[in-house]
Amino acid sequence: MKKVTEFLKSNILVIKWTVSYFVILWAILQFLFNFDIFSARHWYKFFNATLHGFGGFTFGVIMYTALPLYIASTLIVYRKKTPVVTIPVPEKIKTIPKNVGKIFSTPTPEPTPEPVKEPESDSEPTIEFPPDMPPELYIPYTRAKQNVSFRKSISTFNKIQPTQQTADDSTSTENESFPIPSDFDISDSLTDDSSTNFSNNEFPVFKELDFDTPLETKPTLSNSVTKYCTEHGIAYETYQDFVATEKYLIYDHNDSDFWVMDEETWFASKKQRPSPINEMINLARQNGLIPVLYLESQNIMDIEGTSAKFESMGVRVVKNLDELK
Repeated sequence: MKKVTEFLKSNILVIKWTVSYFVILWAILQFLFNFDIFSARHWYKFFNATLHGFGGFTFGVIMYTALPLYIASTLIVYRKKTPVVTIPVPEKIKTIPKNVGKIFSTPTPEPTPEPVKEPESDSEPTIEFPPDMPPELYIPYTRAKQNVSFRKSISTFNKIQPTQQTADDSTSTENESFPIPSDFDISDSLTDDSSTNFSNNEFPVFKELDFDTPLETKPTLSNSVTKYCTEHGIAYETYQDFVATEKYLIYDHNDSDFWVMDEETWFASKKQRPSPINEMINLARQNGLIPVLYLESQNIMDIEGTSAKFESMGVRVVKNLDELK
């Protein structure tokens, strides 16, 4: 008896499937064909009757396939330990008993909420990227926002800690670079070799200064704007990267790389420069000129939105210098 109970406990799915199968079979035969499987009279009629038509064919198929189908499905349930057919129950129906229980049960006191810890001020702020920015420009954009150089990779694990030099070390380095002579009598026979190295305990000799050599000057600005002004006989002056005429102060953007023009910084792949817009607006106001941004290269992210933003700041954006006539 104990083995039978253990078998039934370990195969509870088989028992559930058996009960469900015969209940469904009884309901089909009872309501569709008016056949009661628990009536001996109905079974006597079945074995001595002749079936006709589509209804009789269907009834016969169900009767003769019910037992093989039950055996096959029961073996599947027994071996796989899973029901053959699973009927999904909506979540609303599952929560009905819980809701009913909550209505008739006494409410439990709510626990006092724990104080929410404020985030530390040292945490890094999250940076939102423009929706149309390519993924390869995320790192340059982040570096530009944080004013980080493009040439060096910064990591908290790779920072070089400054070494603290003691007084003894400083005095030792000074003694090495400026040795104390043993005799203060300076000889008159000193060499005039300009390549004398003072670190080798030799007296330094100063080089002669040549005031006749002109100082190096920065090359004059030459771009498409200056060439256009020269060809059309327009008087102009250059200041840094700007070209000033009698009416306009023009900045020429002629880099063919893909640029992102932010309010404070312009950057491309491995390139970064401060935005010239604010400086151009200030210079134009001081001299009574119209600031103009000439987009010779139009490889710019969201060029329409960027142009509209600069136009709202008072900068005229042109794509052809003939528009300034």
